[in-house]
Amino acid sequence: MQRKIYTVAGHTFAIACPGGMDTTEALEPYAPFAEEEEEEPLFQLEVMDGKTLSLAEPGDLLQCLGDEAPYLWLYQRAASYVFGFSNQRERPECLLFVSEDYRRGHLHLLDSPLSFALSNSMMLLYAFNTATRDTLLVHASVVEQAGAGYLFLGKSGTGKSTHARLWLAHIEGSRLLNDDNPVVRLRKGEAWVYGSPWSGKTSCYRNERVPLKAIVRLEQAPANHLASLPLLPAYASLRASCSCMSWDREMADGVHGCVGEVVRRVPSFLLQCLPDEAAARICFTQIKAPCP
Repeated sequence: MQRKIYTVAGHTFAIACPGGMDTTEALEPYAPFAEEEEEEPLFQLEVMDGKTLSLAEPGDLLQCLGDEAPYLWLYQRAASYVFGFSNQRERPECLLFVSEDYRRGHLHLLDSPLSFALSNSMMLLYAFNTATRDTLLVHASVVEQAGAGYLFLGKSGTGKSTHARLWLAHIEGSRLLNDDNPVVRLRKGEAWVYGSPWSGKTSCYRNERVPLKAIVRLEQAPANHLASLPLLPAYASLRASCSCMSWDREMADGVHGCVGEVVRRVPSFLLQCLPDEAAARICFTQIKAPCP
């Protein structure tokens, strides 16, 4: 087995793969987060050869989640769960067996490329194991500008990546920190946003952090308008974008508490917008100044 250690947003984990397996492409996003010295991992994942695993073994299928790919399959197996991931709804393309405490996972590839299986499995394990540690794995795009982070949320297709690119093109000093799954963490009462190895279709894997300056939920609209969000809508907006298995009470409570503290410390906004330069400039200018 080839075993490597990584740290993302201060949380350390291990990935072990068979010695003869080509992991070059799959592990490339993790390279900036590698640890040179052995650290005690919070959790670890071992990649197996799953081609001979029977699909009857995962246990009882509870449900298949997702309105679009990638789909998440959830199985009950004795006292623990098994998770599947796929790009089609016929059957899972890989299976992740987890221990009861979620700290150990065994990944069987089946028909899945290693990159797809590893990325989805690691995000799930990361979210599970950090939920009670003031940490949120958020489905969002985040831009850094002048040493501060701006988090863009929204449903799939609302233009998070497009709006981030508009900042890069038109707001001086902007750069992309992550384009799909940044990490937000509370440390000593301050909210920070971190890059991660999980950035969707955009190769942006920065092992960096900046203070979180603002949270912006995007909605497509015929005109550009930015408004502040009160505390309760701000909570709902951020919570809806956080990875969490709500049936686990301890994890759900951890995410609930962290989201509440983040929105108390960081202003939230609703940006109804077009995919144009004016939207980026209005958003940036009004976040910097008092917003109606």
